[in-house]
Amino acid sequence: MFRILGNPKQNCTGLTRRELLIAGGLAGLGAAGLPASPSIEGPPKRAKSVICLFLFGGWSQLETFDPKPDAPVDVRGPYKTIPSSLAGFPVCEHIPQIGRWLNRVSVVRSVHSNDANHNTSDILTGRHATIGGTAIKGLNPGIPHDWPYFMSAIHHLRGRQDELPRGLKLPTNMCVPNRLGLLEGYNRTGPFGGFLGAQHDPVCTRFGSTGERLFQPSGVRAGTLSFAPAGIELGPDVTLDHLSRRADLLQQFESSRANALRSAATSKLDASRQSALDLMTSDRFRKALDLSAEPTKLRDRYGWNLFGQSVLLSRRLAEAGVPLVTAIWDCTKEDNDIALLGWDTHWDHFKACEGWLLPGLDAALSSLLDDLEARGMMDDTLVVVLSEMGRTPKINGRSGRDHWVGAYCAMFAGAGIKPGVVYGKTDRIASSVTESPVSTQDLLATIYHLSGISSDAVIFDRQQRQMSLYGDGIPIRGILA
Repeated sequence: MFRILGNPKQNCTGLTRRELLIAGGLAGLGAAGLPASPSIEGPPKRAKSVICLFLFGGWSQLETFDPKPDAPVDVRGPYKTIPSSLAGFPVCEHIPQIGRWLNRVSVVRSVHSNDANHNTSDILTGRHATIGGTAIKGLNPGIPHDWPYFMSAIHHLRGRQDELPRGLKLPTNMCVPNRLGLLEGYNRTGPFGGFLGAQHDPVCTRFGSTGERLFQPSGVRAGTLSFAPAGIELGPDVTLDHLSRRADLLQQFESSRANALRSAATSKLDASRQSALDLMTSDRFRKALDLSAEPTKLRDRYGWNLFGQSVLLSRRLAEAGVPLVTAIWDCTKEDNDIALLGWDTHWDHFKACEGWLLPGLDAALSSLLDDLEARGMMDDTLVVVLSEMGRTPKINGRSGRDHWVGAYCAMFAGAGIKPGVVYGKTDRIASSVTESPVSTQDLLATIYHLSGISSDAVIFDRQQRQMSLYGDGIPIRGILA
């Protein structure tokens, strides 16, 4: 079958920090010791598309945008820094292509959070998960009660795309190459519709099997790489005409059922089934998923690994009209083989960084930015690079870096972003934030703002209680154009 996979902190007054700051008595509150925040005059022109690159496991701030060349060797590691295109801000020697973009993007060095346990819900929704906070193998009963993924919230608040004929249908919110945690067997919290409902889950493609080295160089080949949501392919004996006739017969049968059998639950099921049928019969969707239409040289630039080709697919989907796309570099198996663990480099950190993590990210991200610019898409596409945490400043006894949330990085580019900004500072070993701290809610508030969603936006939970989407989050003014 085709499968669609897819509370604010308060002080003693009952108001969130953001609500206090934007209240009428802002100046007086600032005098009382509360941090004043510059107001945001209102959203800029809305980003037409949002592409999120999510690096599961925790990328290292020291091996990317916050190197510390003067720190002790057991902190700085073996790599050198190289000049970037932004004077005074070197980058790690293994991301030279990203470095040439630094004068046209914004890097946030001062992200921090409080759960160093792969809490993808925290970074992707801005709130902790209802159950656990990380993942559950098998069905996760907390997901329908969790806060929605930020892409799902944008989907919900923007509303549905304009109605199109069946052959032109596209999803609004997609995730490639797999649902987060799929190959490990986990239902990781975060990238779901949560209490907004499963209709706001991203539509996820599916590729690969548990334990495959898909994210390493030459991890995928052109002849075997095919992206499609599970079950979308029609059988060899099923034509679109046959499918349409079956759908018509089913519709006739169901229209004769007694009204008493109809309920809100069955209506949602009907809507999900119709959405699946629309996508199965959409020529436009099939063409968008077909990477073979891209020149071989361009595919070479993105990299012959699953992440590189997924990032290229993200550009194709955005160009075709899918407004919200997430590309995930995931873990493929819990194992002693560091090659299967994504960015979760507790051991052999530098082997992984030099061998495939940094070269793979460097090729895919720089190619995406080059591609968007060449196609005239950069002005209305927001690109965000996120990970749920950073890595420990001190290298452990297994040549690894462990989980760290005291300070880590995020990157923004494109629509509404000020070019050439490095925001926030950390101490001499990239351990803690010393200037301009940024919370996960601040990161998401920035994305919402650039997506045209105002700070007074509300959503309703399963009990129909009105909730502030931004919560305590305040858009990062310093990176806004």
